[in-house]
Amino acid sequence: MAIERIFFREDNFVFTVIYGRLTNAEIGEHVIQMNREYAACSALVELADCRYLHDISALSSDGLMISAGMEKGQLRTAGSKGAIVVANDVVFGLARVYAAIAAQSRIDSRVYRDLDEAVDWLGMGHLKQAIHTEAEARNV
Repeated sequence: MAIERIFFREDNFVFTVIYGRLTNAEIGEHVIQMNREYAACSALVELADCRYLHDISALSSDGLMISAGMEKGQLRTAGSKGAIVVANDVVFGLARVYAAIAAQSRIDSRVYRDLDEAVDWLGMGHLKQAIHTEAEARNV
C-alpha cells in the first residue's frame, strides 16, 4: 500500500504520506482504517502529503468522492480541519474533489502546494521539523 500514517497523539494530529501508486481501492481502505483506528478521537487534525504520488492511473474523481463521503458522521472529522499537499496540477484537481466532499464533514478542508503553508494553517507549526523528517523518510 502506498499510504503510511504517523499519529501525534498529544496533538490529536495524523500525518499521512501517500506515495508511489494509488488506487481507488487503497484510498477507500485508508478511510475505512482511519474511521476504525480513530473512532474515539474527536476533531482529529489531518494532513495528507501527496507530493510523492507518481501514479494515479487507477484513481478517479468518482472513487475519491465515495472515499471522502465515508468520512461523514465520523467523530474524528466533526469539528476538525484537514489539508492535502500536492506537487502537480493533475493531483491538485483530484485533491480538490476529495477536499470539497470532505469539507462537508469538517470545519474546513483545503489543498496546498506547500507543506509548510498547510502545516501552519492546521496550527501544527510546532511539529514542522518532525513532519518534514517523516515525509523525507518516505520519499521513495
